Amino acid sequence: MSGSQDGVFRGRAGERELLDGVLAAGTGVVLVDGAAGTGKTRLLTEATAVAARRGFAVATARDELDQPFLLARLAEREPDGPTLVVLDDLHLAEPGTLAALRALLPATTRQRVVWLLARRAGEGTDRLFAGLARNAVRIELRPLPDDVVAELVGDLTGGAPDDDLLALAATAQGNPAALLGLVTALCEDGHVVVGSGRSSLRTDCPPHRTEALIRGRLTALSGHARHVLQVASVLGQRFEPGDVAELLGSSTAVLLPALDEVIGAGVVAATEDRLEFRHELVWRLVADSVPAPVRRAVHREAGEMLLRRGDGAVVAAGHLLHGAQRGDARSVDGLVAAAKAVLWQAPQAAAELAVRALELTDESSPSLAHRTVTAVRALVAAGRPAAGQALAKDLLTRQVPAPAAAGLRHCVAVTAVLATRHAEAVEITDALLGDPDLAADLVPWVEITRLMALLAHDRRRAEELAEAVVGTRKSAPDDVLATALAVLAVIARDTGQPGTALELARAAARSVSSHDLCAYPQLLLATLHSGLREFGEADGVLHRVRSGPSAVVTRQLLTAVVQARMSLQAGRIEEAAAEARTVLATAEDTGHTAVVAPALAVLAVVALHTGDLPAAVEHVERYRGLAPVDGIVFSRAYYHWADVLVTYVGRGLDPALGLLNGEYPALVSSGLFAEEPRAAGWFVRRAVEAGDERLAKAVVDRAEQLAEENPDLRAVAAAALHARGLLDGDAALLELASAQHRDPWARANAAEDLGALLASAPDRTASVKALEDALARYREIGASRDSARVLGRLRKLGRRRRAEPVRPSSGWSSLDDTERAIANLVAKGQTNRQISTQLFMSPHTVNFHLRKIFRKLGISSRVELVLRSRDDR
Repeated sequence: MSGSQDGVFRGRAGERELLDGVLAAGTGVVLVDGAAGTGKTRLLTEATAVAARRGFAVATARDELDQPFLLARLAEREPDGPTLVVLDDLHLAEPGTLAALRALLPATTRQRVVWLLARRAGEGTDRLFAGLARNAVRIELRPLPDDVVAELVGDLTGGAPDDDLLALAATAQGNPAALLGLVTALCEDGHVVVGSGRSSLRTDCPPHRTEALIRGRLTALSGHARHVLQVASVLGQRFEPGDVAELLGSSTAVLLPALDEVIGAGVVAATEDRLEFRHELVWRLVADSVPAPVRRAVHREAGEMLLRRGDGAVVAAGHLLHGAQRGDARSVDGLVAAAKAVLWQAPQAAAELAVRALELTDESSPSLAHRTVTAVRALVAAGRPAAGQALAKDLLTRQVPAPAAAGLRHCVAVTAVLATRHAEAVEITDALLGDPDLAADLVPWVEITRLMALLAHDRRRAEELAEAVVGTRKSAPDDVLATALAVLAVIARDTGQPGTALELARAAARSVSSHDLCAYPQLLLATLHSGLREFGEADGVLHRVRSGPSAVVTRQLLTAVVQARMSLQAGRIEEAAAEARTVLATAEDTGHTAVVAPALAVLAVVALHTGDLPAAVEHVERYRGLAPVDGIVFSRAYYHWADVLVTYVGRGLDPALGLLNGEYPALVSSGLFAEEPRAAGWFVRRAVEAGDERLAKAVVDRAEQLAEENPDLRAVAAAALHARGLLDGDAALLELASAQHRDPWARANAAEDLGALLASAPDRTASVKALEDALARYREIGASRDSARVLGRLRKLGRRRRAEPVRPSSGWSSLDDTERAIANLVAKGQTNRQISTQLFMSPHTVNFHLRKIFRKLGISSRVELVLRSRDDR
């Protein structure tokens, strides 16, 4: 009894074997149980044919009406030889027929008679089957297992089915007849396409026959079950039973029978944490059965329910968007309320909600102005400041109530700061704060915006206002106080007071009370720690910022650009470049001009150290017009120094020092040597090269003064040792500086300076050792240009070093330590965000490394990475 292509007997090898055994014995009773469509009749037909070939006489009833007559004939005359008696559909038999069968069976136990009895499971005859079970062979036709279903679908379609096709096939619940009908309908609809030995579903043609088939199954459900399904379908393809119960004003326990019914019917499946429709096609058919007005109402109720519970804000926003319509004040008010609720943690969703609310608001509505304020704030938070500004300015050309007008003007001031139009922001905020009727809840935000604008536009006035705030506001937390302290910290940083700057920044970070500030005080603290090469502290601050609830785009960009420079300072060049490129692309797309110059500065230094001088020059030329208006993220001295670095490599010493315009006092009095400690050694080196003793001495004096004034700052002390060692030609100081530097770049610089100093000694062993140490450090951080320079020094000393050992280009051995760590965490099922938290890097950086891992391993997905990792282990 072999299987056939329609699959009724696929996966029935065990059942066929049991039947063969009974037929071989020539006597016995076989009880066959199975639901409709599982192949009972087909199994009986096949058994009949096999028995006939073996010489059995076959006695079978045409239907349930013929069964009593067959039994009567058997009772009257004993069979002459081996006989197979087949009775199908016993669940339809009359009570008299079943009574006759019960009486006849014991009488034939000594005869060569095989009884083959079949019924539909769960429909009568339980007493009969129970009484016979002890001495009978029991066959239960269960649903086909998944692997057999896949084989059957493959037979029917002519190709191995993909996951989507198998998901739809799973709605047949392993029932062969249902599966055959479903796949046949799909093929007749032309909804299956076969290519390269794989069969899949098409999405460009409507599956009319298939939909009709599925609708028929849905119609067979009870009314209560269909009702539950319809409500669930509005929630989405995946849903929580508790949400359905709450919308129905019921409980999950009360819904349990209906849920059991739809799961048993194969419409819905249970996953680890929720229920889901077996296939998108089934879900959409159920959802489409809900009338549009009802569907909108359920969407609105679902959104309100999720917002009320305080979870699922983004999902709630989607429901409210589907539930709102013009003229429905309640639904539009719900959109606005939802936008305010999710503004900080889901600004993109908030912007969609708020803009949709505006689209549904009449021009004459008294709510128009306040809804516009919400929309503008949401657009700015979502990284669309230009759109927000345009919306605000458009409404301000009309008659707008004073409170709403003030809110709109403040939004314009915020967008002006983001676009580095600081004078405009100062003018707007000054005017707003001069209005005695300005709403009390708006005053602190206007003060914060003015302080930030003044920090870039008018340092003297910014300092005066910040000191006034600190003098009058003593209690923390207080966001205005936090901003004022941050302003004073920046001024201290840029005037060469690193210890004071650090103390003020810590106080600012402690004073923050809201996540709406884009974390500027905390990010400033991280930049100060990183500048002083206190990377552990800086990482901790960034980790806390990233762990916060806000997803405002400005906050994310500021965090990312701070991370980019921190990675650069820590010697992680590739990570720095990836982060900075992401920031630059996003900032240019969204109009966040304020972070363009910082990203370009990082990319310029990266390009310089990796030997890409044209790119370094291009980046510097792009930020020259922007850097003078910064000073908020990085100091202006930092941009100046990067410009000097690139100019020196590209055009030589004189043009580079010419950029200083003889302003040595301004250079040495700035905070550059604390923000970038290795700059002190670089300027001394160049001053000695140029024979400019005045510049060299001024730099050394300033570095030593900073070290004396800030004895707890190790990076500053090491920079002073380095500068003095270069000026005095003191090998011991350079060796000590190399040991004490916390900066991988500065350690390599000091080792190279030591090697260059010792190169003129009679015994060049110490020189070679120091240069080889510098070379190893440069290679470790990927500074190819610096490595090439040191290789040139070694060649002059007669030492021929091979180029850096080449790591294999593919396979696990091609992965570096960071890539291996990320691959291992992916193999454990962690997301990019979880990995970024563990490894103290941004999700963008994790994604950058993942792309490299995929390329090296020749794979294209996380699933392949997990499988490859397991195989290699």
